[in-house]
Amino acid sequence: MRPSRTAAVLLFAYAVVMLWVTLGPAPGAVSGNQARRGILDPTIWVDSDTWTIGSQTEFELNVLLFVPFGALLAFALRGAPAVVPAVMSAGFALLIEVAQIPMADRISDPRDLVANSLGAVIGILVARISDAIASIPARIKARRRAALAREVTRTSPLRPTSTGAFRTATGGLRLPDDRSSGRAPARAPAERGTR
Repeated sequence: MRPSRTAAVLLFAYAVVMLWVTLGPAPGAVSGNQARRGILDPTIWVDSDTWTIGSQTEFELNVLLFVPFGALLAFALRGAPAVVPAVMSAGFALLIEVAQIPMADRISDPRDLVANSLGAVIGILVARISDAIASIPARIKARRRAALAREVTRTSPLRPTSTGAFRTATGGLRLPDDRSSGRAPARAPAERGTR
């Protein structure tokens, strides 16, 4: 399947909405234990409070926020290995968390980065599974066509070529009406009339 232009357009629109939701004015009071340098502070990654403080609902919402992003990115990058949209999604989530560091009403939190990356991976898996399911009829049709071609080749002394001619068992070419030899098709001998 080819990359989806529609998915690329929707991805751009969704990314703009995500940036507004994550970097725009916070709808309510924000509380947390952000380090001075946010996720760029190595000590916050090993602090037990980072992983134990915070609501489960907030974590789940952060996961859900990135599921459509990961799916749309996977559809837009069809044909690329799954690791490519996964790394790009994690990079986008990292960009958001770094941008939140100087903001007074936002918290740059490793837990959010993990939740966002997890959501993106789920979206990528959903997209790849849905592409695999959608391609089943085409794969079945291609297998049937290949099996029929093998059967025709196996049972016929003449094998069709891409030009419409037939390849004989000895390797020569013969057109269906024997034009390859330069002769007109053989005709039945004319009956002799009586005079």
